[in-house]
Amino acid sequence: MKKYLVIALMGLLCLPACAQNSVPAKKIIPQKGQPVAVAGTGAEIEFTVNGTCATDVKTVYLLNPMNPREPIDSAKVADGKFTFKGKAPQNSFLGVVSGREQPMFIVDGKPVSIDMTTGSVKGSALNEKLGVYLQKANTYEKSQQAIIEPYMQAQREGKSQEELAAMVPTIQAALEPLIKEQTDFMKQVVKDNPDNIIPAAFLNSIMYEYELPELKELLSDKYAYANHPMLDRTKKYLAAEEKKQAIVGQQFIDIEENDTEGNPHKLSEYVGKGNYVLIDFWASWCGPCMQEMPNVKANFDKYHAKGFNVVGLSFDRAKEPWVKAIKEKELNWVHLSDLKFWQTIAASTYGINAIPASLLVDPTGKVIARDLRGEALGKKLAEIYGE
Repeated sequence: MKKYLVIALMGLLCLPACAQNSVPAKKIIPQKGQPVAVAGTGAEIEFTVNGTCATDVKTVYLLNPMNPREPIDSAKVADGKFTFKGKAPQNSFLGVVSGREQPMFIVDGKPVSIDMTTGSVKGSALNEKLGVYLQKANTYEKSQQAIIEPYMQAQREGKSQEELAAMVPTIQAALEPLIKEQTDFMKQVVKDNPDNIIPAAFLNSIMYEYELPELKELLSDKYAYANHPMLDRTKKYLAAEEKKQAIVGQQFIDIEENDTEGNPHKLSEYVGKGNYVLIDFWASWCGPCMQEMPNVKANFDKYHAKGFNVVGLSFDRAKEPWVKAIKEKELNWVHLSDLKFWQTIAASTYGINAIPASLLVDPTGKVIARDLRGEALGKKLAEIYGE
């Protein structure tokens, strides 16, 4: 399962706890007509949005998609109608929110009309094109919500963690093909729009689905959207991943952490000693990490007699859940941690900003691969050990 799919599933299943209120709590409302705090690619220009929504809606909010928790304006609804007027940098993206409906438009100097009940956007050809794409994307979101609604209802009814966990495999099986279809759709949007800024509204959501060379190519200056500020997050991700990949072919970097008994050990005690070693970055609180553990264990059990070893560097912050996970999952390899959560020396030394992550080190201590998960780990070890 690819990283984006895992993140999407985790995000959807945390919605009951994470999305209690669809209207952002913090409100930063500028004076009418004043520039709004968003980023575009041109000088500030005026925009006008006329919209319609359900008659029971009292207020709608104007959002910066790059910082959606802080509305930049609000409008009172009268007889199901509202209006926004202001100034923003040309080619910036703005969103309008009412409940779960969040149409988005591009500030291009032409008036915009939005129907919040359908999500349709009318205005320039570019805005209407974006509106159609977002309506399609919204159908995927609604379908996903319908699939997880039984889980949400069970949580509202106070079902136990065991009962909720038992529901996850069925939900996951139903969500996986839908999320893949949604991802393929977004990729097609990016591919079909090299000459405008629409891809800037989608790439952040699917950046994990591209191999690094492909993502780097998509961000090259030849594309009209490549330098849009909306893509700063994707560019930071690419830079971080390229930095992490730079260690492949280099010697591992030694660090010191404690074992489960509190005894200090250096990584060099186990790495570069004549065997292949997987340095596994994980945590007991990390759902995707624990999902990957059976695969790591299966490969450890299969190849350990041939010399393969694993060193787990935990991002836990408390000893008890760390040790408990090791024992319950029978993770019978070396485990070290400084119990500093994301401030762990393992993260800063190896540039780890997401887990699970891993490095495969050869017998001389040279890193030969990173982030081998699922079938990729077994395939690589089969190449090394001949089966």
